[in-house]
Amino acid sequence: MRQFILYIAGIFSILFLLYVYREDNQQLNDKSSIKIYASGSFMSSWGPGPELKALFEERTGLKISFIEMSDPGITLQKVSFSAEEAMGDIVIGLDQFDIARFTDKVRWKDISHLNTISQSTFASSGLNLNELKNSDKFMNFIPYDWSAVTFVKRTDSNYQINYLPDLLKPSLKSKIAFEDPRTSSPGLQFLLWVASTQSEDQAIQFLKDLNTHAHSFSPNWSTAYGLFKNKNADLVLSYITSPIYHLVEENDANYQALEFKEGLPVQVEFMGLLASCKNCEAAHKFITFVQSKEGQRIIMNKNYMLPMDKQITEGTAFDTLRVFKLLDFKVYSKEEINKWLRIWSDIRKNDG
Repeated sequence: MRQFILYIAGIFSILFLLYVYREDNQQLNDKSSIKIYASGSFMSSWGPGPELKALFEERTGLKISFIEMSDPGITLQKVSFSAEEAMGDIVIGLDQFDIARFTDKVRWKDISHLNTISQSTFASSGLNLNELKNSDKFMNFIPYDWSAVTFVKRTDSNYQINYLPDLLKPSLKSKIAFEDPRTSSPGLQFLLWVASTQSEDQAIQFLKDLNTHAHSFSPNWSTAYGLFKNKNADLVLSYITSPIYHLVEENDANYQALEFKEGLPVQVEFMGLLASCKNCEAAHKFITFVQSKEGQRIIMNKNYMLPMDKQITEGTAFDTLRVFKLLDFKVYSKEEINKWLRIWSDIRKNDG
């Protein structure tokens, strides 16, 4: 009797696995469904993902499924291991450093013909992306939003900051919340901002001094910004668009993005299409949609980043942003990025 029960249980297990396999394959081969790797914040109820999904599905009849990408490097490594069995079609939310460091792990489709936003449009935003044209790395990726990185303070604070070395003023000791460049995109922006505006020796000494001067180096932006919001820190490394968030969402104008004489570094976010995509033509439609005025407006209002087309900001709170001096967008090599990350790791290990 016991053997019979085990036999029946085995049959049911096999049938169940076959059913699951069949369902997964049907979903995988469903040509009306696009699968998109995206960050948790992009997919969240307050992020742009749900609204983009709803409007795109309504207009096209196609379906979107998001797959959470907690870490671009790990996600793309998993995709490289699974090769042709990868579930996703599109990867959205890669910045220029992710592309330099991680995207050679997998193959990508050429989608340059889908880029509907011209270089002159970028220039109207004060954004110089000319270097992209000379980089093979970026041929397979399309930018969809951007913001300059800077420090944000409350307007009732009296700190006078004009240059990066001003961050080392005694009055700012233990008052600035940073993000760790090893785990955070704004943190890496800051590290290379320092490296690009000072000699190597000066930059290393500045980082050593900053290591013992800062309030903290958080693993991500949200943790650092939380310290600032809770008044544990007086300044935080963030984006020029952060005060717009407080103005729109909280009706609070008590936040200011700082200008630096050196110029501000720029973070640009991109999307790409995996060579192993199952629904490539449908994915093309989504990539085009993200660049449309409706798509750009959703991303601006939900992601609190600037659209690639400046016209989208007209008549909105984003149109009130002051004009900041920006550094030219620079394409860094993986070796150069890793070199400065090693320098930072050594500083943290020896002086932290």
